[in-house]
Amino acid sequence: MGCRHGAGRAAFLLAALAINGAGWGLFGQQEGLSPPEGPEATVFRGGVAPAAVEAVRREGALSIDGRLDDPAWQLAPIITDFVQGVPVEGAEPSEPTEVRVVFDDGALYVAARMYESDPRVIRARLTRRDERGSFDSFKLSLDPNRDGLTGYEFEVSAAGAETDRYLFGDTQEDTNWDAIWDSGVQVDDQGWTVEMRIPLSQIRYEARPGLQTWGINFERRRLETNETDYFALQSRTARGRVSQFGTIDGLHLPQSSRRFEVRPFAVSQYHTAPATPGNPLFDGTEMDPRGGLDMSMGIGSAFSLDATIYPDFGQVEVDPEVINLTAFETFFPEKRPFFVRDAQIFTFAGSRGGRFGGGKALFFSRRIGREPRGSGPYDADFHDEPQITSILGAAKLTGRTRSGLSVGALAAVTGQEMGQAYFAGPDSLGRFVAEPQAEHAVVRLQQDFSGGASKIGIIGTGLKRELPGDGSFDFLPSEAFSFGLDFEHQWGGVRGRDYRFWGFYSGSLVQGSNEALLRLQQSPIHYFDRPDATYLAVDSTATSMFGSDWRVQLEKAEGHWTWSAWAGQQTPGFDVNDFGFLTSGERLDVGARIGYREIHPGNLFRNYNISLFTFHNFRHSLLEKVRGPDHWRRSYDTGSAWMSGRFTFLNNWAFNLNLSYSPESQSDTQTRGGPLMTEPAEFNVRVDANTDRSRSLHVSPRFSYRVAAQGRGHDFNTGLDISYRPVPNWRFSLGPNYTDRRDAAQYVTRSSVLDYGPTYGTRYLFGDLQRTGFSMETRLNVSFTPDLSLQLYAQPLLSAGDYLGYRQLEAPGSFDFVEYGEGQAYRFNGAVTGCTDGTTCAFNGSRYFDFDGDGTLDYSTSDRDFNIRSLRGNAVFRWEYRPGSELFLVWQHARRDSALLGNFDLNRDLEGLFLAPAENVFIVKVSHYLSI
Repeated sequence: MGCRHGAGRAAFLLAALAINGAGWGLFGQQEGLSPPEGPEATVFRGGVAPAAVEAVRREGALSIDGRLDDPAWQLAPIITDFVQGVPVEGAEPSEPTEVRVVFDDGALYVAARMYESDPRVIRARLTRRDERGSFDSFKLSLDPNRDGLTGYEFEVSAAGAETDRYLFGDTQEDTNWDAIWDSGVQVDDQGWTVEMRIPLSQIRYEARPGLQTWGINFERRRLETNETDYFALQSRTARGRVSQFGTIDGLHLPQSSRRFEVRPFAVSQYHTAPATPGNPLFDGTEMDPRGGLDMSMGIGSAFSLDATIYPDFGQVEVDPEVINLTAFETFFPEKRPFFVRDAQIFTFAGSRGGRFGGGKALFFSRRIGREPRGSGPYDADFHDEPQITSILGAAKLTGRTRSGLSVGALAAVTGQEMGQAYFAGPDSLGRFVAEPQAEHAVVRLQQDFSGGASKIGIIGTGLKRELPGDGSFDFLPSEAFSFGLDFEHQWGGVRGRDYRFWGFYSGSLVQGSNEALLRLQQSPIHYFDRPDATYLAVDSTATSMFGSDWRVQLEKAEGHWTWSAWAGQQTPGFDVNDFGFLTSGERLDVGARIGYREIHPGNLFRNYNISLFTFHNFRHSLLEKVRGPDHWRRSYDTGSAWMSGRFTFLNNWAFNLNLSYSPESQSDTQTRGGPLMTEPAEFNVRVDANTDRSRSLHVSPRFSYRVAAQGRGHDFNTGLDISYRPVPNWRFSLGPNYTDRRDAAQYVTRSSVLDYGPTYGTRYLFGDLQRTGFSMETRLNVSFTPDLSLQLYAQPLLSAGDYLGYRQLEAPGSFDFVEYGEGQAYRFNGAVTGCTDGTTCAFNGSRYFDFDGDGTLDYSTSDRDFNIRSLRGNAVFRWEYRPGSELFLVWQHARRDSALLGNFDLNRDLEGLFLAPAENVFIVKVSHYLSI
């Protein structure tokens, strides 16, 4: 079994970017292999210092087939006596492992034998390349720069499935990195064996005269005992991964490996969807053939220049459906191959996600090629907008020098997208701009010191839009820039990494018309127009806005006990959403965490960890020259105290327990730009568990419950993840999920009809919303061979929202409401003229309000009850017909329907889902790898 895979993609727009064990038992007694003799027969033992091996130049023929009988292995030293890392750190492995390494001018070669007393226990499960799974495997890790921060992993399962990863920051990994390399495996009566060939052209290293020392590690994963063995122990109580590698000495690599790769591709896409009678813009079918090119060129042995022209991402899994009733956009991770490869080099310390501090990134690649935001003329009978913005070309330069300087630079140009409009009166077609052309650029530099213990970096991003002169896109900023400086210093302990002090400072600058800046100031990130915010003000004449964000954190990262403490600030004008991602507004931030972890098995647990965590955010009004408890209360934005623990039993079952309490706070987003509103205290409990993930069948149930004070509501969620392998090359997973949520203050709308003084003249209306939802992610992965696979994904979602009552905020900074009683719509001459027996009523999709109760209607809006039925899925057949060359057959399916019912009925909604109109996309994509 063997072969391997596609490295980076290629580059052309750089000019634009500049601007903007011992013994002979290793292989068993196979024919043609004799015990090594002489000094080369040295046995190197891993797991104790020093974990080192001497490199040997390849002599003789070598075939990568998993059969360890080649002459080239004769003089290679044997690496043996691995050390157990899991479950008992430092213990002897339950079965021996032996490894040999040789090299030549073009590649590094590794051979390994994994002994098994009973070969029947070997878990040889076949998966698609780079798919995570539970199987016996062998892994080679390399740190060519020996910087203790960056490296490469090459893993082969007992079934011959390959995985490769790029390691960075000592603790993180990029699973989207791909290389072209070879491997072969064999299973015999002594266990199983693997051979690997890693071309030097696929990794970055510094070619130079004389001998080199690289970082290296070997890892064996054995599922029968849920065990992991290492050549150089990777301790679970130490921070870092690459910094714990052993070494391989004596490599002589005076010349760089040449690399120039080209992947032309062709795509044919056929789209079907329901057609609207009378619409000449779409008759129900559409054919779209196109092509493009990916390129990758090695610059020396340490840098790569990648580029793509008219890229296609049709084989990427579709985003799931979500029901978002918040003021902020939903985050979807990047999945497109060109952008996920080497993405780690653009990572900035100020980029983070999650509940604490909100999602944030100075550079968010999904902004490149985003969905167009223009719409057709209001008087057009039909209009058709493109679904994505075409990427005309993109390029990136990435690499790392011998002195520890990491470099990342990316540029991309997206084209002007045009839509079509049809006017039935004159029977004419027109064109309109759906999205203006834009140029994007990002540069990232990071310098390491003291073997990776310290580092300092900078980042800069820029976006420029070519806005049309007719003013149709003046609501968008014309330019957006951001910059950042981050640092890290580690010290203390035997490895000099017990303690860590890190931080960052970043700034943003947005420029555009008065209209664009006014819209930005009034967006949910800022709400400068809040009537009770004395420290904020809207500037209607502004054509630019600047803001900053910083954070410093001190932590103890190694040992059983760990802790951290931090402080930070985000100023009101900080905004990176044009080219980055941001879902949190201005704040002053403090927090701390303390944790304990036990890695040694006891009488009950295999391992466990417990942590306590708290954070508290304040608005900048805290800095005003006002004192007193009410001032602190009004400035308190959000916060929480958490206790969490993960416990793994001796049988490898595990459960997580999370408890949190959030005190009462003052929200500046609940009224969508209105005054502050009390957010009642809430308590949350979440429990999830899993059976042994190494088994063919494992299940993971989960449960969470949140309850808020003052009748705010509750949130109940439960689900079950099931994974089953009926045969070694099939994996089926099912994830049903049920949600029941009650929110007594879901924002509906605002009205200035009949001035209401207590809330600054405007009425803020909320609904008592009952939400019920059911979804079920379903996946089937079938690997026919390591190069031939089928993946199926489907996500049905049913969601219902029933507004049980309506109310109005009574006073700023409170959770008090004016209640509106539900009545019946009264109609005269077919029109609703009042609400009998109440002050609000609904009829025919509209909701009516009588604010002062005088019997006369004052305001109406659309009825907010909803039922949404959605199904999204795709099927991807992938064949790698030669290393780096692929054929994709893709089917994308979507259907969606909505209704104003409100209540949840599983049978009715499922029936409605399958009666909903369907949209299908069929794609054939062929790419061919050429190495020049």
